[in-house]
Amino acid sequence: MSSSTDQRRRARLRVGGSTLAALALGAAGVALAATPETPVVATEKAGGAAEGAPDLTRVSLQRASDGRLRAGMSFGADLAPKDLVAKSGPPGSACLRLYTATTPGVLPPDYLICVTADAKGTKLRASILAEQVNKLPKRVGSATVTRPSKRSMVLRFSQSAVGKPAIIRFAAEATKPGCIKASCVDTVPNAPGTKKLTLRLEAPPER
Repeated sequence: MSSSTDQRRRARLRVGGSTLAALALGAAGVALAATPETPVVATEKAGGAAEGAPDLTRVSLQRASDGRLRAGMSFGADLAPKDLVAKSGPPGSACLRLYTATTPGVLPPDYLICVTADAKGTKLRASILAEQVNKLPKRVGSATVTRPSKRSMVLRFSQSAVGKPAIIRFAAEATKPGCIKASCVDTVPNAPGTKKLTLRLEAPPER
C-alpha cells in the first residue's frame, strides 16, 4: 500500500474522531443544560413589595432526588404565619405560578402552589390549585412546606400532581393580606416574566 494511501486513511480517521468527539461534547452540553436537579433561580432586590406585603427576593425550582419537585421562596424580612392572616378580606399568601401548557402573560397559570396560614396564624399549609375556565381554581392536591429560616420556605410536591409536564415555566407571587389590588402582589421575576425548568427532553414529532 502506498504511503499516500496511508496518509489519506489517517486523515479520515482524524476527521472522524474529531467529529465523534464534537458530537459527544455537544450531547454532554445538552444533557448538562437539561439537568433538572440543578435549581433554576430568579432573584430580586429587597424592598420592591407594597407596604405590608411579603417581600419576595428569590424563587427556585428543581427536581429533588426523590423525584418530587422542590421550590424555594425567600423574603426580604422575617415572615411568620400570623403575617398572612387578614383582619378582613382574603388571606395573604405566597404562591408558585406554574405554566405547563398556557403561555405566560396571555393566560393564567395552569397551577398555583399556594402557602397560607391557619385561622390562628400558628401554622402554614400548602395546597395545589388547578385553574378552571370561568371558575375559581380547584384544589387538586397538597404540598409539604418547611421553613429553613424565618425568611424562607421550601415546598415539595409530586410531578403527577401538576400533570407531569416536560417543561415548566414558573414565577412566584406574594399577596398582602386583606388586599385584592394588583399593587398588593409582589412577583419574582417581575410579571409577566418567568423562568423555565426542563424536566425531560421531548422527542421530535414523526414525519
